[in-house]
Amino acid sequence: MAAPRKLEKFCFPQDLQYIGTRGQGHSASSQKVCVVAVVGKTGLNAHTGKATPLNQVFDKQIFQSLAQQDLNIDTEMCTIEGHLDESQQVLFLHLLSGYDTYILADMCEKASDTLNTKGYNTFWQQEDHQHARALLFLFSVSHIIMLVNAGQSFDVSYVRLFRTLDSIRQKLLPSVTDILKAFPVSKDWMMSGRLCSPRVLFVFDKCTIAEERVEDRSRGQEIASIKKLQHAIEDQIYRVLRKSRVITNISNNSLFAVPANQEFVFVQTPHGVMDDPASFYMNLLKDNCTVTRDSESPRTRSYQMLRRCNMNNNSSAANNSSSTSAVSHRSSSSGSHSFKEFLTQHIELALTKGFNDNVGRNPVPALFELPTINMWLRVASKLYEFFTIDQKDTKVRPHFNTLKSLLEIDTRFSDGRCSKVIPVAETTYQEGLPKHYTRAVHLAKLSQAKRVFAQHARGPAFDKYLQQLEEECEKIWKNGRQLCEHVSLTGSPCIHELHRLPSSEETPENSHLPVKSHSSQVKTRAACNCGQKQGDRDDPFDQKSANYTFYQNLERQCCEKLQHHHFPAYHAAPQEDATAQASAEDVPRQDNPNLEPVIAALGNLSLPHSSEQSLEVDDLFPTGERLSQQPSQLQPPLLEGNSTSQQVPEDPAIVEIGTVSSVKTSDREGLTEKLNADFLTGMLHSCSPPGVLPKYPAWSLVCLATYSSYSPVTGIDQPGFMHGSNYLLPWDILVKGDREKWPAINEAPGGKKGKNKRGQKSIPEPAEINMKVYLGLEYECPRGHRFFCSGPEKIIKVPGSGPPKDNANKLLSNDMPLYFPCHCRSSKGLMAQLMRIYIATPEGPTNISINPRIQPAPLPCPVFMPSHDGAIVLPQGGIWVLRLPYVYMGDHGPYRIPTEANNLPACRLLKGMFAYTHGE
Repeated sequence: MAAPRKLEKFCFPQDLQYIGTRGQGHSASSQKVCVVAVVGKTGLNAHTGKATPLNQVFDKQIFQSLAQQDLNIDTEMCTIEGHLDESQQVLFLHLLSGYDTYILADMCEKASDTLNTKGYNTFWQQEDHQHARALLFLFSVSHIIMLVNAGQSFDVSYVRLFRTLDSIRQKLLPSVTDILKAFPVSKDWMMSGRLCSPRVLFVFDKCTIAEERVEDRSRGQEIASIKKLQHAIEDQIYRVLRKSRVITNISNNSLFAVPANQEFVFVQTPHGVMDDPASFYMNLLKDNCTVTRDSESPRTRSYQMLRRCNMNNNSSAANNSSSTSAVSHRSSSSGSHSFKEFLTQHIELALTKGFNDNVGRNPVPALFELPTINMWLRVASKLYEFFTIDQKDTKVRPHFNTLKSLLEIDTRFSDGRCSKVIPVAETTYQEGLPKHYTRAVHLAKLSQAKRVFAQHARGPAFDKYLQQLEEECEKIWKNGRQLCEHVSLTGSPCIHELHRLPSSEETPENSHLPVKSHSSQVKTRAACNCGQKQGDRDDPFDQKSANYTFYQNLERQCCEKLQHHHFPAYHAAPQEDATAQASAEDVPRQDNPNLEPVIAALGNLSLPHSSEQSLEVDDLFPTGERLSQQPSQLQPPLLEGNSTSQQVPEDPAIVEIGTVSSVKTSDREGLTEKLNADFLTGMLHSCSPPGVLPKYPAWSLVCLATYSSYSPVTGIDQPGFMHGSNYLLPWDILVKGDREKWPAINEAPGGKKGKNKRGQKSIPEPAEINMKVYLGLEYECPRGHRFFCSGPEKIIKVPGSGPPKDNANKLLSNDMPLYFPCHCRSSKGLMAQLMRIYIATPEGPTNISINPRIQPAPLPCPVFMPSHDGAIVLPQGGIWVLRLPYVYMGDHGPYRIPTEANNLPACRLLKGMFAYTHGE
């Protein structure tokens, strides 16, 4: 007779073939075995495991805690480890899953990202599903299932799990039968799909009562208190399982059975096995601090010695009990409390008679099959693959999906709850919505809908349905109700639905949109360049319409024929002769034939492409060829219709125009190769790259009338001026000059001429001449009201006929505000903007120059100016009107009027705009 084989340890599914191969040809391979499965939960103590009580059965340290094992466990799915003891004809199966503390901790560590993003419920659903499928496998291949409870009370959540497993087992039974047909098994095993209706034993790993003997009045005998506790728990579990119909009279029709006349509950006592060294040493520390007379104090014995002593005591107690009384009434074992005895009686019954747990008046024969080791390994290998691995069979897959749905009861409840709240939240979103609305309104209504959803929605499906709510509301908004959110330069949004501009290129993304221009339906009243005609202005959405197009349209009706000063602007490099001629015509011509080649050369000039490619003016001309920039030497060649004091430089090939100077015709080809046409996206300011110009001039300078046409008594006669606020302020300049050439006011020219003694004409001595210049800074409000200011804080008010009592000294020595409160009757408190500057220049031995510099916002806002050339010398004898930009457009957008009153003083016209130089 061959010697018995040693205990074999394996792990599903990779070791099954190895175990089966070793069993072939061996006499023990045909030996029948009882299969015991260990399932349940592990307590928080990492030094224990739910299978460690089986060590008492083997009298060896076989099942260690997971912290002491070096198992290659896949924490994303359940694993089953097995131990085969051929000497006792027992095969133990241990289910390792997320219900074991050590594995759960390892899973949480590896899945930290999933926990943070999707939450615990989503993380646990997959593990719970795999655990249920592993239980289906164990209930199909086991005789005894030991359910370990981490505590001292029965977890009633198992009832729902058992009912779910029983329902799915019945649905999968035809498929399991088909698998078993391929093996030489009995008909009962094949038709039932399992060895038997497994017997479930309940093990509780904690007990808080002391082990003492109490009187059992029902039986008239003394029993241990732990036994009485076990009997009470048995009665409770039996009633719960019967009322929930998990177990029935006929065990063949139930998922499992419990014995009617044997113990099926075992409660571990605290002194059974010391598995926690930390607790041991804590107790030992307490004993060391306590005075005792016991010579054999526990502190003299180590943890390993106490552990081995307890195991030996348990073994001795088990050996002294009679093995023949294993199958008996539970009251017969009331005298001892041994786990080995508790489990052995069920194993021996399975190996001898088998289980028959049917009860009732007409019991039916119980199904029970005791397989050989080889046969069980072959069948278990196929069933393990069937139950734990996803199947491609369309008949089987729906049943496992149903299992997953039944297990996710929280998710199903949450789905049902949230799906009912979604319509309510969508109704809240659509209440009071306009026909078209902006994203801000959409987000506000969406936030309101989310609050309603959050008040009623519950469970793990909250985030999924919240995202669905966002998508539905977004779909409602974008389904023809989306408002164009383009904002005008003044800050008003477009009122049209989402559309594309007439100048926009049609693409597949915007082809369904209507074609129309932006409009905010905001209209303001504004005057033209010279101020003589007013018109309604649409709220501008681009710089061209704000500072150029509107004034050009009014200019055709009013000031088109007036004398203009042309500010520098970008002109693209001409491609044909006609384009070159048109570009040349943009430059004001002079009544001097020497300028013809210069003007022709301007048509072929292009500007620097960027600040990196720009060229300084000093780099383009040799030393001495560039005109001086001193105000006393500047000439006004760009003022049309003025023949007074027009001088041409000695070299007719050089004329300074804006920031770019023309050069000799022979050099223009080389200059064109160096410059590449480009323009500013905004307006010209102090931070603009040199040589790069705006595409459209935002400033205007026109000659309104002659100097003598202005009457200090009546002021400026133009529409929109508030009563008494239309007067220019005098600026008196004392200069020395020839009184005969520049007579004083009220003195006729050509007066009495003196002679010397020889009868020759005497040379007149220079005399002081009072030159009176008139200045005015005009403010204009959105309603078209206009007025002049005499200083930074005062509007000109002349109650009757003029002239005003104030002078222009404050205008010359102070920064003037860009925005000033209008005195018109408006509930909004409108702000007027500085829009025009009037300069009346007299005939005389002086030249008046202007150099406007405007800072439209607090720092670090740049300073805006019409050009980088410096001051502009105004011709004498005219009333000049400098129209300022309506919108100051920077490189990154417009500078709007500040919303905070504290920032208004920073918006200003810098002082030093006006200057004069002596000249003949």
